[in-house]
Amino acid sequence: MPALNAQRKGETFALGLTLIEAWFPIFAYFSANALGGLHAYFYSLIVAIIALIIIWLAKRRQHELFNRRAYLPLAMTSLFITTLFSLIFIGLQYTSANNVAILLFLQVLFSYLYFHKKEGEQLSAIQGLGAVLMTIGALLVLFPQEFQLSIGDGLIVLAAMLAPIANVWQKKARTEVSSETILLVRSLMALPFLYILAQWLEPDITTDALQQQAHWIILTGVLVFVIAKLLWIEAIYLLPITKVSAIFAFAPLMTIALSYWLLDDTSTWQQILGALPILLGSYFITRKPNAA
Repeated sequence: MPALNAQRKGETFALGLTLIEAWFPIFAYFSANALGGLHAYFYSLIVAIIALIIIWLAKRRQHELFNRRAYLPLAMTSLFITTLFSLIFIGLQYTSANNVAILLFLQVLFSYLYFHKKEGEQLSAIQGLGAVLMTIGALLVLFPQEFQLSIGDGLIVLAAMLAPIANVWQKKARTEVSSETILLVRSLMALPFLYILAQWLEPDITTDALQQQAHWIILTGVLVFVIAKLLWIEAIYLLPITKVSAIFAFAPLMTIALSYWLLDDTSTWQQILGALPILLGSYFITRKPNAA
């Protein structure tokens, strides 16, 4: 019964984060294009840190900073997560929110390719079909008309490749410290890196521009970088990463609908043709071999 309750709890967390994460490409699209990707990430993270400090202090997590076993997974989590989101925010300046949502979901494919043999499991026929379908879908989205990779799409694929590794380190860190500590530490470690990089690579932003994007920054910082990430860490702590990613399959579809509503961004037939095999392939990949 406790195991069943933990599974249901994890599934609830996964559904909750899916609903929030579907909005992420929309929020980030506005702020990244107005301020620059790194500046948008930096200021969203400041909002997240303020919220996290309040939560962290209220839950009295200070003692967790003295757990030396957590230092390595926390450092590695910070490295991979900071790099991953930097790639996403920069990529959003060169590609659509729809493409970001679809291509980020390739983390399911990369997660399975990286880790499916961890327990000695062999690739089943149905899972192999899933990997092929996701690859075909990715090619349709990446190369809709000619064999030329968009820099934005390339950066998002790199982010999707890093996501499974980041999740493994987050899962290890969660065995030592709370979700709140993981998020706060990784955010604090990212901040100086992002500030230096933003000052170096992007033009300065005005106070007026920052004020105009304040609502998107606050929504990204609080909903995506705090609430959704707390749900994500708890979900992958309670459930296999591949199962959480499978539940997350609804997010790209929701993002496509939201893009049409808010951005008047109608999906191209190449995006639809690419999204369908990616989502179907994720279902096949995350099935157990004995269920095939």
